[in-house]
Amino acid sequence: WYQRRVRGTPKDKRNNHCYVSILNIIQGEVDPTQVHKSLQRIRERKLANFIPWGPASIQVALSKKSPYIPTSHRVSGLMLANHTSISSLFGKTVQQYDRLRNRGAFLEQFKKTKMFSDGLEEFDSAREVVQQLIDEYNAATKEDYKMYSGVKKE
Repeated sequence: WYQRRVRGTPKDKRNNHCYVSILNIIQGEVDPTQVHKSLQRIRERKLANFIPWGPASIQVALSKKSPYIPTSHRVSGLMLANHTSISSLFGKTVQQYDRLRNRGAFLEQFKKTKMFSDGLEEFDSAREVVQQLIDEYNAATKEDYKMYSGVKKE
């Protein structure tokens, strides 16, 4: 079961994105040895691509079925993962922001408020923070990430 879910995760071949960490919460009637064997197979066969500069971090929490929530399934689960491909979503957001900012779209309402009465630098600062996050996630996919300082070379 677990193996199928991880294998179905889409990969961006151009950027070699990878998992930073994974947390699985499995609720219901589960054999812990079966979960352990599945995790071993994932690591051995390298079915999930993890960061090259650290260990494959897969955490699993097993819990009993809730007596208060009726369900027809024997097992249910949640996978919460930190994956570097989120940077592409942030990149699209920055591109959309740049287009709107260049056109001056939707800015009049902000200029009327006290916070933005002197200028819109707060928006530009927030955009730069998101760009730094994109750069950080892209650097995390590289072997030399531990040497990454976040300072751009000019």
